[in-house]
Amino acid sequence: MKRLPSSITTCTRNWPAKLGLPAVLAGSLALLAACEEPKEIGLPPTTPVGVYYTDTLTISRSTVLLDSVRSNGTGTLLMGRYTDPVFGKVQATAFSQLSLETQFVVQDASKNNIPDAQLVHDSTRLILAYNFAYGDTLKTHELAVHRLTDDLVRNRNYDIRSSVAYDPEPLTKVQFTPRPAAQATQRISLPAAFGRELLALANKDAGKIDSVFKKQIKGLALVPGQTNSSMLGIPVTGTSAYVAMYYHKEGDTTSTAQFFTFNPNGVRFNQVRADRSGTPLAGLQPGQSLPASATQGQTFVQPATGVTTKLDFPTLLNLRQQGRIAINRADLIITPKQPDNSALYIPPYLALAEVNDQNQILRSSPSGFVQFVTPASSLFDRNEQGWVNPQIATYDTRTRVYTATDAGNRTQSILLGGYLQSILSGLTPNRGLVIQTPSNSALFSTSSGLVNLTQYYLNDRTWRMVLDGSASVRIVVFYTYSN
Repeated sequence: MKRLPSSITTCTRNWPAKLGLPAVLAGSLALLAACEEPKEIGLPPTTPVGVYYTDTLTISRSTVLLDSVRSNGTGTLLMGRYTDPVFGKVQATAFSQLSLETQFVVQDASKNNIPDAQLVHDSTRLILAYNFAYGDTLKTHELAVHRLTDDLVRNRNYDIRSSVAYDPEPLTKVQFTPRPAAQATQRISLPAAFGRELLALANKDAGKIDSVFKKQIKGLALVPGQTNSSMLGIPVTGTSAYVAMYYHKEGDTTSTAQFFTFNPNGVRFNQVRADRSGTPLAGLQPGQSLPASATQGQTFVQPATGVTTKLDFPTLLNLRQQGRIAINRADLIITPKQPDNSALYIPPYLALAEVNDQNQILRSSPSGFVQFVTPASSLFDRNEQGWVNPQIATYDTRTRVYTATDAGNRTQSILLGGYLQSILSGLTPNRGLVIQTPSNSALFSTSSGLVNLTQYYLNDRTWRMVLDGSASVRIVVFYTYSN
């Protein structure tokens, strides 16, 4: 514990106290950053209030394997396989429905339906434009496209261990060399028989009503080859993933296209499997916590496979021994180990989620918002609206640490003052936080009402990182106390 020099304490000493604890603590968290003359802190002191800081608060790191990782509704279809020297073999298969982009109605000039016999199939292609590549992309990538034989069910929480039956005989199997420098597109020819089946839907209920269409064409599975060395990610948009079926009317010389999309509103999920044999995580079981001391001081983060690092604060409550505590600010500094292979790069974003005693990520009720640590000023409101503003940190390639922004849009370390204070105040159980690595910094949209995008971005990449030694995760806490 260190007393702040007077150049700093002039902003925070001898505060009169009149307000209640929660109301004032939320406001006091920004005082050191703003360095304005404070008004009240809400702790009636019996002795003058002092400001102290400590950089020795214990952070206990461990590697956990989450027992469930939801992947339904993901914004990216993952397909591929690669071997990571630290995390083992990782393989992903994408399962997705197809949807009618528009009603499939073919009529003549008089608005009469054209008979099936007068419609001629030309070709059918699967278009996949990928914007994520991970691993060794210099080697050939193999992909098999299979038809689903079971329905994908809406409102079912598919996770990375789920599976849906598909025809063992693929519609097609292709090989190509990925081009990861920019979004690259693969145009994959599909069998004429499949195209003619789609063409036969013209003017039928299955060609006009999406739910009927999905009963007949249940969807596709994108299955990687066993010798692949990279993972590819395809964004779920109408322009990045779709089937184009081309046909013409008898007597015409020009083809018309009918599109069947991987609709963002459709059901889909990624199955992600990991073989950790021969790695430090070989014996890790779902729900288990492996302390850093068991893995030579290292902990590991790869949330798309269920592996992540848990941060515990076992000595936090010891601060109460000094008296009545108010956390002014707490800066968490996370510095991941630089990867030996640049193809296995560090996640660009990081968020911290609360867990229960079984290391399961907590979600609010009834909306199911992930209970991420929020900016300090809003953490005290633990109702559902309190979780719609998660604190997302960005990896700074220059300083090699994760940084966030405060309410004034100023770059800061990850701010944990509100979280730690809510523990000291008895509002939040001291059960630790787990690291998550979403692919986007905006997990909620408010442009047309509140839209929760967390599931869309949360586990849609297989990137990873290693935290090596106690210096990889540090915390500096500024606090006041009184007797």
